[in-house]
Amino acid sequence: MRDIFAGIVDYAGLFPPAACTMAEAVRNYHGYRNSAERWMLGSFVVAASRLEECSAALAVDALTPADPWRLSVVMGVNTTAELARIEAFTNRWEGRGVQVDAIECKVTSAGQAAAISRQIPARFRRYFEVPIEGPYRPIVEAIRGADACAKVRTGGTTPELFPTPEQLTLFLLAATHIGVAFKATAGLHHPIRGTFPLTYAPDAPRHIMYGFVNVLLATAELARGGDGETAQAILEDLDTRHFSRENTGIRWRDRDFSPEELASVRHGCFLGFGSCSFREPVDELRLEGLA
Repeated sequence: MRDIFAGIVDYAGLFPPAACTMAEAVRNYHGYRNSAERWMLGSFVVAASRLEECSAALAVDALTPADPWRLSVVMGVNTTAELARIEAFTNRWEGRGVQVDAIECKVTSAGQAAAISRQIPARFRRYFEVPIEGPYRPIVEAIRGADACAKVRTGGTTPELFPTPEQLTLFLLAATHIGVAFKATAGLHHPIRGTFPLTYAPDAPRHIMYGFVNVLLATAELARGGDGETAQAILEDLDTRHFSRENTGIRWRDRDFSPEELASVRHGCFLGFGSCSFREPVDELRLEGLA
């Protein structure tokens, strides 16, 4: 299972609903890097506007150039200013145990994706978040033309931030057919789709959330040439009994997905997801018997 779920969770504890302080998030990520479940841990996600704060919070004695922290930096609307911040941060930490591995930003059109891609140095992995309502194909085609990756929002702290199953299926169809790797963001704390609180407040409203195993298997179904109807059925399935670990692979109903197939999908299609919690997806994956 390690090949299937390796590095799948980018830790985004700075973002809602966790909204940790920088000191808390840095301390958490350091702890996860030293835990038994480190193999599931991806990058540390931080806004470009908070890079100076991040620098101040990093514990230098916990860093090593041989095993650097990998940062995925989320940009806002001021591309020029925030790229300058990223460059300054990179120069400060070069060879000192921290590296900016990826840059993420929102785009609203194919033209904007192409334009911003020309500004971001190619040494960074670039993720362009597509509009939740689509249309996906033109933007995904532009992302492919820029040799970049896509990013799809799968939830948030309010219901309107969740794409419909139809919308998410259309995005997955575009990404797999055009050949663009992607990450997901928000709302994927749980392996299997279900109804969960939207925040950590005691009286938080509840909403149906996607499961990251659902997304992985739906992507795998499309990558093997399956149809959108089946992929959407996988995305919508809330019954944990329909998902099981079989011969180190995963079965959904009567469909078997081998570990080699799923590892290939992870490497070339569904790269991972950002989550403000690392423990929730890790612990629940084990509880479901899928780790």
